[in-house]
Amino acid sequence: MTGADRAQSDATAWTPLVTAMVPTYNGAEFILRTLDSLAAQTWPHLEILIGDDCSTDDTLAVVRRFAERHPNTRILERDANLGWLRNSNDLMANARGELMFFAFHDDVVAPTYVERLVGALRGNDRAVLAFSDMEVHELDGSVELHVFDELEGLASAMERGRVMVRRPSFWWVPNRGLFRATSFAEVGGIHPNEQGEYSADWTWLLGLALVGEFVRVPEVLCTKYYTKGSLSKRWPHDAVQRLALQRAGIAEIARSRLTPVRKALLSGHLRRRVLGRRLPGGVKRMLRRLGL
Repeated sequence: MTGADRAQSDATAWTPLVTAMVPTYNGAEFILRTLDSLAAQTWPHLEILIGDDCSTDDTLAVVRRFAERHPNTRILERDANLGWLRNSNDLMANARGELMFFAFHDDVVAPTYVERLVGALRGNDRAVLAFSDMEVHELDGSVELHVFDELEGLASAMERGRVMVRRPSFWWVPNRGLFRATSFAEVGGIHPNEQGEYSADWTWLLGLALVGEFVRVPEVLCTKYYTKGSLSKRWPHDAVQRLALQRAGIAEIARSRLTPVRKALLSGHLRRRVLGRRLPGGVKRMLRRLGL
């Protein structure tokens, strides 16, 4: 066997344990749909880790019944409500998998979801995250295809950072992706900003993009069903929130492995924007007064 054949055989044999992390709060009406989609995965090495955040409905009873039927399931029961950010961080800290992904309680994944995304990471040590296209069901009943392809082919951390700083359309789609546990350790989890949890998944993905490449699988392997209680539907997207997120983005860049010069350049690029929007003159003057 040649060296190339041996490397190919080793890559094919890579069958890591994958942890599906389910942060949930008051999802009794629909979480079983998510859990059933995890139970149907074709990937044989799967751990299902559920963090119930002190739900006030029957969520805990639903997930306990599910766990009784599926021995690869663990439940983390909280003594107090943590909020989605701390709940998610604790799930990542307790995951046993070499790879992990968030299976939010209003998302459904295709049976081949894990298998296809593991395949996308297999043999590509530069990639830290693999994700698919998404079908999104809105509150009004409309259905949209969400595709995020702006990081494709970008091997440079600086180039990926410039894309994520712009916060282009559907930047959040990779948050449903499969990522390496080592990347969680390097980024340090999802960091809050001055407004708490507001859009903190953006700084999380920015941090991951500065660690390594994202690989897109051009198939719809994940479906999101928005509900009235969906957190992102309740956030106020105002200037105060965006300025807090901008500062958090600069802090995320500062924590990265970029050189000091590149950190300064990327932070400057972010300072000229409030996350996807050109700054009006009045806001620019405010930022200067704040020393941003």
